[in-house]
Amino acid sequence: MSTINISLQKKTAARMVAVQSLYQVAMLGDKLSAEEQVKRLKAQLKNNQAEQKLLTGSAIEPDYALLGKLLSGVAEWEKDIEKRLDEVLSAKWKKERTSKLIIAILECAIFELFFYKDVKHKVIIDEYTRLARGFFADSEVDFVFAALSSLVQKYAAG
Repeated sequence: MSTINISLQKKTAARMVAVQSLYQVAMLGDKLSAEEQVKRLKAQLKNNQAEQKLLTGSAIEPDYALLGKLLSGVAEWEKDIEKRLDEVLSAKWKKERTSKLIIAILECAIFELFFYKDVKHKVIIDEYTRLARGFFADSEVDFVFAALSSLVQKYAAG
């Protein structure tokens, strides 16, 4: 049996749940604060492996501290995130025609890349590209990778 880093799995789970929470807000207009969303998710996932597997892809609770930082950070930096998001959208990938789930993935990734800066760019790009692969076909996954990579190239020096 291989050694699995539980801390990293919890962080990946937090990213997955954050993206799904942002997607839910976009689809349903759910206006809960980040703190309220984390509280609701804790109640939903605590000691509930079936629900954990459904939301995170594995029977593990997310890193709730990271989840809270992601949700509150995306809200706090919304205007800056949207500006960068608009930079990577093109005629082919217009915001109003792009999946709200892809938008949520990019919002979380942009927050982590440029405003949270706790993890190396390469790791963040890999995490969110893998997350996209769980929901989308190659063209969407390639778009997420290319969008994040181009933003890092543009802003990494600055």
